[in-house]
Amino acid sequence: MNEKQLFQQMNFIRNRTIAFLDATTEQEADIIPDGFHNSIRWNLGHILVNHEVLLSTFNEEATPLPDHLTHLFKKGTSPLEWTSAPPTLNELRAHLQQQVQRSEAYSPSLFTKKEQPLRIGNSIELFTLEELFSFSNWHEGVHQGTIVGMKHTLGLPLR
Repeated sequence: MNEKQLFQQMNFIRNRTIAFLDATTEQEADIIPDGFHNSIRWNLGHILVNHEVLLSTFNEEATPLPDHLTHLFKKGTSPLEWTSAPPTLNELRAHLQQQVQRSEAYSPSLFTKKEQPLRIGNSIELFTLEELFSFSNWHEGVHQGTIVGMKHTLGLPLR
């Protein structure tokens, strides 16, 4: 895959995520439907946080997100455990939009191979930012599917 294709896919996927966000009210965002472990808001925030945590770990740098977002949306968290108010959908939307632009700034080093990969679980090793962004795109698609399932379960429109 070349750089142009990767960022076209990233933008396409993110635009779908934002369309799901835009078709969700603040009230709908916090419902946890039967059979699900989290809410639509949590899935949107998790998409944001997971990408930043992977990127910052890979680059050995601090994430640009406020700490409270990471605390609310990292893997293994749940809205049922929140002790502070989550960000509004508009706040999440702004962060999600800015994230793609920040990611595109890494374009010059997309294919630079690291000596030590970023390991995800026992089977995934990411040696380049291109691999990381491809993995992140897949991850976002998984959570889009969860959001679609939630919306269908709740009888909510996708758009």
